[in-house]
Amino acid sequence: MARRSVPRSMPTDPALWLTGGGGKGIRHLVVGVDGSSPSLNAACMAAQIAQVTGAKVTVVHVRPRGPAVGMLMPGWGCMLEQWREDLEFEVGMEVARMLDPAGVSWNLWIGGGDPATRLAEVAADVDADLIVVGTHGGGLLRCILRGSVATRLLRRHHPLLVVH
Repeated sequence: MARRSVPRSMPTDPALWLTGGGGKGIRHLVVGVDGSSPSLNAACMAAQIAQVTGAKVTVVHVRPRGPAVGMLMPGWGCMLEQWREDLEFEVGMEVARMLDPAGVSWNLWIGGGDPATRLAEVAADVDADLIVVGTHGGGLLRCILRGSVATRLLRRHHPLLVVH
């Protein structure tokens, strides 16, 4: 079987592409973090890329929505808000634990809404060169009904790196 060669227009060393050997390189990354292991892996990958390229990193945490049925329970709103605040604190601490020792310039954006939409909006706002997300393999039913965040971001035609 014949071996295919790499096209001449593509650098053979990925570090050349990352640092701008064939263009402007990566100057700003946006990474989606929800506290899950795959999302923290994505943050770690973003830190490694930022170390090589000197890029800035914007970490995006979209606050999870609560179940509608919980609104019928007394005190549910306070419990949900406390859970969200605890999660935001934990996400911030985990990201700081990864990015600070790497010497990476980063900031944390926290907001509500649809994760794919928010990631795309933040990426556009900061003129990001790459979005990095983790994938859970969310299950067949979820993928059929809504699609994963990574799949929906792919449809937006923005450079995307998916980490498992």
